[in-house]
Amino acid sequence: MKTISMNRAVAVAVTALFIAGAGLAGCGGSGSKITVAQTLPTAWSSAAKKDVNAIARKIQGSDAKSCEQVVFLEPGNLAPAHLKYNWMIAPRAMADCDAFGNALEISTFESSKDRDAFVKERSESICRRAAAVNAPLPPFQWATGDKWSVQGDTRTGVNRVAKRLGGEASTYACPKNETLGWTTAGVATVRSVAKKITRSGIKCEGFALMEREAFLQGRDGAKTPTALGACVSTDDKALFVAGFGKGSMPKDDFVAEILSSKTVCASPSQAIIGPDWAAIVPAPIAPAAATATGGTLGATCGS
Repeated sequence: MKTISMNRAVAVAVTALFIAGAGLAGCGGSGSKITVAQTLPTAWSSAAKKDVNAIARKIQGSDAKSCEQVVFLEPGNLAPAHLKYNWMIAPRAMADCDAFGNALEISTFESSKDRDAFVKERSESICRRAAAVNAPLPPFQWATGDKWSVQGDTRTGVNRVAKRLGGEASTYACPKNETLGWTTAGVATVRSVAKKITRSGIKCEGFALMEREAFLQGRDGAKTPTALGACVSTDDKALFVAGFGKGSMPKDDFVAEILSSKTVCASPSQAIIGPDWAAIVPAPIAPAAATATGGTLGATCGS
C-alpha cells in the first residue's frame, strides 16, 4: 500500500500552521518556484507610478473627489501577503484610492497575461484560505483592461471604473462547499470534532483545513485521511483532527506515523480515537478532549 511520508507531511503542515497563524492562512500551501524577492521590486519605477496615476486621473474624470488621493503601497509591505498566499505574480506598481463609494486598488502589469494570472491567483487563493476556516467571503469585484486591474468593493463601483477606463467589469464568487481536495463527509467530521473540542473550553484557535494537494507534496496516488485540519492549542502546540472512511488511509497507520514525527513529539502528545476520526493533541489536555468528543485515549509520544 502506498502511503505518504507522514513525518515530512506533518512537518510541512505544522510549519504552515504556525507561520500563517490562526487566520485565513491557517492551511498549508505548495512551495513557490519564484521567490517574492524575485517578483517584487524594491521600489516602483517612476514610469510604473506614472501609469497608475494616469489610471487614477481617468477614474476621477470631472469628479474631483474621486481618487483625489492616490496612495502607493510599498513593495516591501506586499511581501508578507505574497508569502502567505503563495502569489507568483508581482504588479509593476500598486496604489489605493477611493471612488464611487469603493476603496479601489489599482495595479499595473508587464502584460495582459500577467494581469489575468494576478486576478486569478488573488481571487482563488484567498477563497481557498477562507474555505479552510469555513469563513464566507463576499464576491471579488474587478475591472480589467490592457495591462491593468482595479479591485473594488461593489459591482456598481467597478462597473463605473470599467466605463471610465474602457475596460470590463467582472465578479468572482468563491466556490460553494469548497473542500480543498478532501471528501465532503470527511470535512464535516473533522469540523464537528474540532467544534466539540472548542466548545468544551479547550484551546483550539483558528481550526483550519489543510489542502490535500499540499499535504501530499507530490505523492500522487497515496492514501490519506478523508480530511485533515489543525489548530493552535495548549502551549501553542498543534492539535490535529483527521477523518477516515472507505478507501482512506487506515486510521491506525495515520496515528502510528504521526506519533513517530519528531515535530509532533517534541513535547508529549496523545491520540484520541473516534469511530471515523482520530485526533492528536497535547498530552495534558488529552483526557478532557476525549471526554468532550466521546473518543478513546490512544497511544502517546514524547517524554
